[in-house]
Amino acid sequence: MENLTHYQESVLDKLLPPLTKTNPNDELVRISVLYNYLLKDEKDEYLLNRFRIQIESNLSSVINRDYRYQELTEYKEEHLLRVEGYIKDFYDTSTWDGIDGIKELTKDYLEECISEQNTIIEKTIKHLVPIPDRDSLNVMQFVSDEFLDEYKPSSKRKINFLNEELNQLKGFPKPIEAVGRKEYNNPHPELFISVDTYCKFKEYTSLHIIDFMSDYSYLFKTLKSLRLIHNCTEKEFMLMVYEEMELISKKTYDKFMVIGRLKSLKNSSSESRLNNFNNIFLD
Repeated sequence: MENLTHYQESVLDKLLPPLTKTNPNDELVRISVLYNYLLKDEKDEYLLNRFRIQIESNLSSVINRDYRYQELTEYKEEHLLRVEGYIKDFYDTSTWDGIDGIKELTKDYLEECISEQNTIIEKTIKHLVPIPDRDSLNVMQFVSDEFLDEYKPSSKRKINFLNEELNQLKGFPKPIEAVGRKEYNNPHPELFISVDTYCKFKEYTSLHIIDFMSDYSYLFKTLKSLRLIHNCTEKEFMLMVYEEMELISKKTYDKFMVIGRLKSLKNSSSESRLNNFNNIFLD
């Protein structure tokens, strides 16, 4: 056990949470109040470090429920409702003219969201904790340099999504339909040999993924054997499915990582998977 001075023990006793279950928002307020009257001018690195640990622990729980930090899939689900709410809040019938006014407000909202996500990437985002009878305290100033790193990839994906929405609003054309499939540039040339394979992959995963381990095992092994994807490891493939394409949840990806490998083609093959694959990839 650490050799603490009486003073350190006294401060630590005030800093640590009670043994009962606590609310992270309430804890942030309590710790912020403590900082103002006890730790603001503190020089003891041990106590300051314990303070930062408490801030990060509670702040992490709070921001994980904040829509700004959501994964793209969840973010998209709420996006339209938030756009509509923004328009209702700011639309003024005396100054805005119909559809043009709505487009202008939507553009403003999208630009605000992009700016917001950039503050996460740049680590300049603030989280203000209200303190009674004092100015709010930005607790982001106390977190480590690595604290926001896990949210940066998601923020980049959300910025891409928001820019696509913005481009469409400004009149840039959407992808056109061709032979029942959309024409894109190949978004993942490091994996798929062609845009056609990418589109078929998206179609297959949207229709036929039920047992994620068996289905993705069969899909990966078959695509690889037919040389429809470039050579890569199973872990690289599943990381792309999770992180870049957002086709599986973090919970599902973590399950794969615990096992560490996909099933063999023999152990994942079935008549239904063969038929589903042939109907899409070999039509």
